[in-house]
This record gives sequence, C-alpha cells and structure tokens, in this order.
Amino acid sequence: MREYQKLQKLDRALQVFRRSGIYKRTNTELSDADIMVMFCVAFCDLYQKIKLTDVAKTLRVTLPAITHKVNELVEQGYLEKETSQKDLRVTYIMLTPKGKTYVESIKEEYYRPLRLLVRNLGEEDTQALLRILDKISKMGKIA
Repeated sequence: MREYQKLQKLDRALQVFRRSGIYKRTNTELSDADIMVMFCVAFCDLYQKIKLTDVAKTLRVTLPAITHKVNELVEQGYLEKETSQKDLRVTYIMLTPKGKTYVESIKEEYYRPLRLLVRNLGEEDTQALLRILDKISKMGKIA
C-alpha cells in the first residue's frame, strides 16, 4: 500500500505543478515551438550562425521537425538560412534583424515565471530539478 501512497503523492504533486502557471506564457504572436527555436538560435551561439542539426539536438527533436519549423520562420522573416560553402549538405540558420528584435522584445516577459521559480528554489534545488527533469526526459515516452 505504501507504494500506491507514494505514487498518489507524486501524481498530486505533478498535477499541482501543471496548474501552477509556471508555463503560462504571455500572449505572443508566435507559438511556444517557434519561440523555442528562435531562442535556441539566439542563445546557443549569441546571434551567430548555427546548424539545423545543432538546434534539433539541443531541443531533442527530429531534424525534419526543426526543418519544417525553420522554414516557417524563414517565410515569416524571423530566420534566414545559408548553405555552407564547404559542405552543401550543411545548412546554417541565423536570426534576421526582425528575429533579433522579436527575441529581445519578449525574452524578459517570457522567462519571468521561470526566473521567479529559480529565485524561489535557489541554486542547489534548481540544479537538482534540472538534473531530475533531464533524467526523466532521457527515459523517453513512458508507456
């Protein structure tokens, strides 16, 4: 019975966490997925060119999914693509001036809830949470 009590406590804690509003973002003109790609491009290499594969690995999604998302953001004028001169199989992506302006305009408000969480948890608990969430995400989908 103790096992089910522990599982129930974990379930309740996760439900409360979901309802906490930590992921409730302000209204933005782009989706969270779009913003994650743009933030990855912006913050992974401080506005320099990075490869599509780097973004896919960082966000732990497939290359086709990133390619589709990047193509949409290119069409909207937030990102631009450049094929490597040395290896035509390699595509670099970077923020356009419009993309840089957008990232700068939303980053503080977008990360405000997480900044508050980090402030309340402290450095040690934040690192523990990151370690645990990373471990969970490496498990993959739980069947």
